[in-house]
Amino acid sequence: MQQFLKGLPKVELHAHLNGSLGTQSLCDLGERLYGSSSEDFQKLCARFSRFKKDMDACFEKFAFVHELTLTQEGLRFATELAIRDFAQDNVQYVELRTTPKANENYSRRDYLQIVIDAIRRAKETYPEITVKLLPSINRAEPVAVAEETVSLALELAQAHPNLILGVDLSGNPGKGRFSDFAPILAQARDKGLKLVIHCAEIENPSEVKEMLHFGMSRCGHGTFLTPEDIEQLKQRNIVIECCLTSNVKSGTVPSLEEHHLKRIMEADAHKVICTDDSGVFDTTLTKEFLIAAETFGLTREQCIDLTLEAVQHSFASEQERTEMADRVANYVAILPK
Repeated sequence: MQQFLKGLPKVELHAHLNGSLGTQSLCDLGERLYGSSSEDFQKLCARFSRFKKDMDACFEKFAFVHELTLTQEGLRFATELAIRDFAQDNVQYVELRTTPKANENYSRRDYLQIVIDAIRRAKETYPEITVKLLPSINRAEPVAVAEETVSLALELAQAHPNLILGVDLSGNPGKGRFSDFAPILAQARDKGLKLVIHCAEIENPSEVKEMLHFGMSRCGHGTFLTPEDIEQLKQRNIVIECCLTSNVKSGTVPSLEEHHLKRIMEADAHKVICTDDSGVFDTTLTKEFLIAAETFGLTREQCIDLTLEAVQHSFASEQERTEMADRVANYVAILPK
């Protein structure tokens, strides 16, 4: 099964840029920035691989990676490395999310432009993978920052209409209020951007109801969705992005066996398997499929169906979706019977 899944041309719909750098890529980034003889950085890489099982530890890891992308060179190279990691896992399509940041080295506009340029540059090196960009709103930051992010997303989407197709609402789910960000998200949607929202990542029933009423293109995590919530998403053809290792390691799900993917499958609702932060959680999309297969008894055919479901719920163009589905079909056609 592992060999089959490794070769499967996969589709990743929930991946945060700064969380998607594996340990080797972090070391490559550190070598580029600090030199190969930096013993301190090697120790930092080792520290990064040790993981506490709670939500706060996740965001501590993010802070570590953010330190490496404080310069234009660091951000550019990190973007290329993340794409390299997905390409090496035979991911044919990925939608990268990232929160634009500002510091003494770049503005939020500069940040997004650097990432865009790196994506276009990486296409020359990794032509088999298609990359889209979803600027993220961090719910832990002020609404004014969200307004700037959406303004930039709309502006850059006009310049790069096949690259920026939506915005993401993410960040620590224990901080901020969804209602504060709803108006700016509505503005983004009204002007043509898709919305991907981290929803029910922690137990907060009133906010979940508010989010479901507001609407979204895709639901991130969905850990604490009720059966009624899942049915509502099913009827509205909204897919739930399931991130198994992420949810267990961040402590929102007690074990793989208790992961809500099982309930979603039993409800025959729309679902996709994603990594969330492959570097932070030391995983790959191949590993996530394998974990799902071993935990819930998924067959090859079900893994293929999940991949094709990801194709259909991606923000890719119709032509890109057709090409992705064809790649999956061509792979299946050459498998031993």
